[in-house]
Amino acid sequence: ERIFLWLSPRDMKTVVLVCRRWMQVGETPGLWSWLSSLTVNNIEMLTCRRFKAVSQLRVKRKLTMTKDLLESIVRHPALKILNIAGTNLSAIDPDILARVVNSVETVDVTGTSLTAAQANAIFTAISEDNKLKNLKIRNNDLSALNTGMLARAVYCLEYAEMLSSTRLTAEQLSEIFTAICKGTKIRKMQIANGCSNLNLVSPDLLAKAVNK
Repeated sequence: ERIFLWLSPRDMKTVVLVCRRWMQVGETPGLWSWLSSLTVNNIEMLTCRRFKAVSQLRVKRKLTMTKDLLESIVRHPALKILNIAGTNLSAIDPDILARVVNSVETVDVTGTSLTAAQANAIFTAISEDNKLKNLKIRNNDLSALNTGMLARAVYCLEYAEMLSSTRLTAEQLSEIFTAICKGTKIRKMQIANGCSNLNLVSPDLLAKAVNK
């Protein structure tokens, strides 16, 4: 194993194909520490021992999201950043999806066709467990979320992208900015094109939140 530590990434990919013994040694996660991020094409990649030290994971948009795949993500020991943007999550059990989101520090679920039940489960979990720090959830309908619960979830986050194309109501937006004004962990709230309801928020409240 110590000899393998001197190999380049290209050579490591070659030696694991030489024989079974070399493959067993070559699967040691520490030998793949140079690989910090991984793009997943299939569930087998997540169960591969060599990738156990990977901290960033991106799931390809064409990959069908299944219960087994999501549970493998939850069980991944080193995962901190998860990008599943653009995948269709609408058929996934809300509780499983909430567990996935709150098993990492940063998650991107932009444009994933979330249902009202899924969005509710995610934000409920965030408000009860502060492991998640950064959330990107643009291009999903969040209009059915309870305003109080939404504000509690925002309180637990450090970075959020949830104002663009999420159909948030004036009441929800006001509750979010009121929570920010009262003091939250949030350091940055991304305001991008698509948040057409900001004109319904009190200018004084918005200005106070922006300058917080």
